[in-house]
Amino acid sequence: MVIACPRDCYDTCIFDRNYRPLPMFPVNGFTCARGRADLRRNRVNRVEAPMIDGREATLEEALDALARLVRETARRDPSRIIHVDYDGNQGLLTWYYPARLWNALGASQTDYSICSAEGHAAIAAHYGTSFGALPSEFQRYDAAVLWGVPASVSFIHGWVALRNAYKVVIDVRMSDAARKADEAIIVRPGSDVYLAIGVIKELFRMGSVTGDVDGLPELRGFVEKYSDEEISEYTGLRWSSVKRLAEYYSQRRPLTLMGFALGRTRNGGDAIGLISLIPALLGMERGFYYSNSLGWGIDFNYLRGLHIARPGRVIGMAEVAYEAGEGAFDLMFVWNSNPIHSLPGADRLREAVEEGRLTLVVHDPYWSETARLANIVIPAPTFLEKMDVVYSYWHEYLVLNEPIQDPMGIPETMLVKEVGKRVLGDHPLIIEEPLQAVDVAIRGTGVTVAELMEKKIAPIRNRPRPRKPSAHPLPSPSPPGRDLILVFTSHPLYTNSQFKEVYGSPEPILYTHDIEGIVEVESKYGRARVRAVKDEGTPSGVAWMTKSALMDLDGRPINSLIGPEKGKYGGTPLLNGVAVKIIEKKHGGAPAGI
Repeated sequence: MVIACPRDCYDTCIFDRNYRPLPMFPVNGFTCARGRADLRRNRVNRVEAPMIDGREATLEEALDALARLVRETARRDPSRIIHVDYDGNQGLLTWYYPARLWNALGASQTDYSICSAEGHAAIAAHYGTSFGALPSEFQRYDAAVLWGVPASVSFIHGWVALRNAYKVVIDVRMSDAARKADEAIIVRPGSDVYLAIGVIKELFRMGSVTGDVDGLPELRGFVEKYSDEEISEYTGLRWSSVKRLAEYYSQRRPLTLMGFALGRTRNGGDAIGLISLIPALLGMERGFYYSNSLGWGIDFNYLRGLHIARPGRVIGMAEVAYEAGEGAFDLMFVWNSNPIHSLPGADRLREAVEEGRLTLVVHDPYWSETARLANIVIPAPTFLEKMDVVYSYWHEYLVLNEPIQDPMGIPETMLVKEVGKRVLGDHPLIIEEPLQAVDVAIRGTGVTVAELMEKKIAPIRNRPRPRKPSAHPLPSPSPPGRDLILVFTSHPLYTNSQFKEVYGSPEPILYTHDIEGIVEVESKYGRARVRAVKDEGTPSGVAWMTKSALMDLDGRPINSLIGPEKGKYGGTPLLNGVAVKIIEKKHGGAPAGI
């Protein structure tokens, strides 16, 4: 018996029945502070019984109430129902399969863009796939560039796999990874694409571009349009630093890791696409890593029922809360996510529920911020309490996750069947057995459910066929402004909003270059009151918080500051591109704008 941590994390640790990390590569017998805390967390802050409008109910009552709401809303217009789900648990039966119910109804859905979509789309535009290096290939490199990847905190097994490599970290502040790296390059927010332009320009000058890439003349003409001085101005770097990075690429041929955070910045898709091309220009095959999840051959669309059904509408995750606030939906069903924490403009969503303009139903193991707001709450089991099939977006193993603790609540697959039976009857998407659906969906991996039942862990055997890389599409970036930019980063004790049950609710701290004390942070979309702390590694044009900071000092969602803008490749919200002002509270109550 084995069990895999299915959270939104590169590492996807695999454990034995006693929840000890396996000594197999690349898990290597260790895990993070969250993995060590899971057994403690599992019985804390749990939803123990269904709740309807604040009163405890039976499971049958809750399912009947949900089915009644679904029938009534779908009768008027099924697109007035929206389901909101994401990667709280990466299991195929937890995250993907439940969407079948809502697609069969023709309900609205999000575009699943909030995390990595921008980079996947930008890289695939050049390569046909975003599939990159494998864990075993990490170890072959004696040099690496970690571009917007705080790997020492958020990707610890990848960081260890590169322990013998000379590491250059590129970031907008002196992060933990930047401090631990052999070299750190600190750029202005939104300027990564210009640094990539400068590196490629120098590689052409040095005669180092030897790779077989379509569109090289056009690429060379494009990068030559930018002067050395212009690139230095945009990035905040001396040209000697840009040239040194290009020489490092040419001489050491490093593995390039690109972080999801890049895709949440202004010019993020252009940056990731151009950065991913640098190894190809040097003649390196798969000399980059972003995320391999879309290259394993898993048919996520089949799991979601998209082979025979379609959502009524698809709404960008940047816009969902804003649309909810404007009355676009009557019913929202949430599972595997905490949108009050994660969605831009979630204060609008909260107001719509509190004012009775939107009915919210949540299926969750824990009393999240979204669950506490909901009209109906249905308890769910954790990954320690149910069977699932788990994949990683780094390593190549599929894992049959088997329960090691007694379950609480109703699993997602059973909820889909129970509500589907009440609303749709014998619909083919509902009556197909969940593991049979998984078996069909993983055919492209070369692994079967029968093999997983026997071996518990199986390597994915298939790889996407490489396509000759192309320099097209060429980027069309906009120069970074001079605003103060708010960015968010990972915390070693939390996975987004998870683990406050063990480590407490994190204080909303804003790290700045030169401001201390209680302040108000203001964007054109909202305001938050937080505690500012000086950080010597934070440049003057940057302010940052951890992603785990949920609410400000007055209980407002921090993401009230974030607007509906999104990337042009995958639609990812610009979570790390928010222009803000800091308003200090002087003694005597008079504010001072900074």
